[in-house]
Amino acid sequence: MAIPPSGKTEMIAANRARAAANRNTNGKKDPPTRGKGGVEKTDNTLRYPYAMLDDNTDYLRIQIATYQPPRLNLSDEKTGILGKEIIKNEGKKNEVKYNEINTNFSLKTGSNVNAPSLKNPKQTIILPIPQQLSDNTSVSWGDAGLSPIEAFGVSAAANTIENGLEGLLASLAQGSDAFKALSLDPKLQGAVIAALSGRAVGALGGNVSGSQLVSRATGQVFNPNLELLFDGVNIRSFPFSFEFFPRNLKEADQVKRIIRSLKMSMSARKGPAGAGGGGIFISAPDVFQLTYMKGRKPHPFLNTFLPMALTSVNVVYTGSNTYSTFHDGTPTHMRMDLTFKELNPVYFEDYTDDIPGVGY
Repeated sequence: MAIPPSGKTEMIAANRARAAANRNTNGKKDPPTRGKGGVEKTDNTLRYPYAMLDDNTDYLRIQIATYQPPRLNLSDEKTGILGKEIIKNEGKKNEVKYNEINTNFSLKTGSNVNAPSLKNPKQTIILPIPQQLSDNTSVSWGDAGLSPIEAFGVSAAANTIENGLEGLLASLAQGSDAFKALSLDPKLQGAVIAALSGRAVGALGGNVSGSQLVSRATGQVFNPNLELLFDGVNIRSFPFSFEFFPRNLKEADQVKRIIRSLKMSMSARKGPAGAGGGGIFISAPDVFQLTYMKGRKPHPFLNTFLPMALTSVNVVYTGSNTYSTFHDGTPTHMRMDLTFKELNPVYFEDYTDDIPGVGY
C-alpha cells in the first residue's frame, strides 16, 4: 500500500525525532552554544548525579550570585555613625550637618546585602550530601586581669576625662588616702612603691614590670582579679568533599561544567578599562548560598548557612590513585574538595522562627 505524501513526511519527521532521542540517550550532547568572546555558556542548573529528584531526595543546593559590597556610609541617617542634623535658614537653603552620634549605628553586613541576589541566583548546582557532615560554632573568650594599681589608673583617667583637672586632683587625693591606709604595713607600702617604680621604668623602655618588682621586694604579687571575659566572635568555615563517578557522557559533561563553574565563580575579575579603573582594581568573586535540601524544601534537621565565599577548590582527577579515563578523556573517578567561609559571624538574632532544624 502506498503511503500518501503527507504521511511520508510525518514518518520521516518521527524517525528523525527518535534518532535524536536515541543519540541523547546514548550520551551524545548537542553542540554547545557560545556567548561573546567564544566563552561556552553553561546551564542555569547543573547537577550530579544526573537523576530525577523527588520529595524524599536529600541533596546540597549551591546557589551562585554576583557579590554585592556592603558599601560603607558613615553619614547614613539610619545606620551611619554620624546622625543627620538639618539647620533651617529662613530665606536660604537648608544646611545639613553630620555632627551627632547615631545611637542606632550598625554597619551593613555582606550577608544581608547579598541575600536578595542569592534568592534569584544566576546559577544553581545540585550535589549529593557528602558522607562527612559537621558544623562548628565557636566564640572567643580570654583570660583578663586588673590589678589594684591598674584599676586606680583606669579610675583616675576616667575621672580626668569627665571632670578635667578637678577630677585628676580628686583621684590623686583618693590614691593618697589609700596609700596612707596601706602604710600601716611596711610590706604593703613597699609593694606599692615597687609597683609604681616598675611602671616608671617600663615607661622609659626598661624590660621590668611592676609585678616582678613587687615579687622581688615582698614575695607577693597583686591580686590580678583574673576572669574569663568575652573576647569576640568567629566566622565559620565549612569543608566539603565530593566523589564523582560519571556513568555516561551526560554525567561527564555535568561534572566538567560543575568543576568549571565553581572555579570561575571563586575567581576574581579584572575590571574593564571603563568600569574597573583601567586595571587598577580587581572585583570580588561571586558569593554562594548553600542549603541542605529534602525534596523542594530545606532539610528539617541539618544546619543552615549564611551567605559564603568559596575560598578553596581542590580537584583530584585520579580518585582511585590510578590514572583511568573513558574513551573521550573523562576521568573515571574524581574527588573535589571545597572550602567555604561565611561572610559574617552568626549572632543570637539570626535564630529566627523561620530557620528550620538545629538552626545555624
